[in-house]
Amino acid sequence: MEEPNLPTKIANLGKAIMEETKAIVQGQEPVSGDEQVRRLNICMGCAYYDNGKCLICGCNMNVKTGFRSAHCPHTPPKW
Repeated sequence: MEEPNLPTKIANLGKAIMEETKAIVQGQEPVSGDEQVRRLNICMGCAYYDNGKCLICGCNMNVKTGFRSAHCPHTPPKW
């Protein structure tokens, strides 16, 4: 599987940033370091993880796993 094209990656990033901003405004707690590591470890064991990126959404998973509103784009989500 190849990464999504650039317009799709930009749209996915924009959506993730908007959702994270909403979560911050609503007062959701930040993702703990342990939770981010847990999420990233799940990603690293996934067939769609390649060199720090998710081949489904195209996001940098070192960043996305720290977003409080983020979820795995796999169907069904793995985290």
